[in-house]
Amino acid sequence: MPIVQFTRFKTDKPEEMTRVVRQAKKIFEKHGAEFLRLSRFHTGPWAGELLVTTRYANWEVYGKVQEAVSKDAEFAQVYADGMKIAELTARNIAVSIDL
Repeated sequence: MPIVQFTRFKTDKPEEMTRVVRQAKKIFEKHGAEFLRLSRFHTGPWAGELLVTTRYANWEVYGKVQEAVSKDAEFAQVYADGMKIAELTARNIAVSIDL
């Protein structure tokens, strides 16, 4: 069953953060994530915040991708660049339910 990770960021530089997340997308997908998507909240208490959504086939793939990304020097730089312009406000993991 698929695993989806949601990460919210607050920034006053959404265009710059979009460029950073575009780089992260290439890295996560290279290591096995099914996809990485970026959205922006337009309503509610998180209006203006960005949401990064990544999807993995299962827990095994999730673990492999997380391990690979943690050792990826290019991602370390991308993450550092992102944290200069944004605040990570939340991270959640959801497990799909077969219907």
